[in-house]
Amino acid sequence: MARTCLHCALGRAMRAETATSRGGELVLMLRRSEPTWLPIEGPRLYRELRGFLRETREAARRGLVTLAVLDLPGKSHVEVTAVVRAPGRKTRVLSRAFPRQTLDVLGGGFAERLAYC
Repeated sequence: MARTCLHCALGRAMRAETATSRGGELVLMLRRSEPTWLPIEGPRLYRELRGFLRETREAARRGLVTLAVLDLPGKSHVEVTAVVRAPGRKTRVLSRAFPRQTLDVLGGGFAERLAYC
């Protein structure tokens, strides 16, 4: 099973997205977060994050964006949130969720699943 660090992929996506923005139109800040391993292939996770950051850039239009990784114990997913503060506009919160487990192997440890295999 492929595992990728969300924190590392997000850092690469942020650098790439900041480099493509013109003249400081987008300021990205990431709140401190610990490495989080997800069962997603690296390229797929990176593409998802780049798409999320593009969506965030369109919502910001020359604003400040604060990113945070929400990795709460007991939740089935990890969330990346973006708080967009654009001048003269209201604050918006955008988010993207990533699964913590793969569904095909999740049921392998439960007796109910064995009856259907």
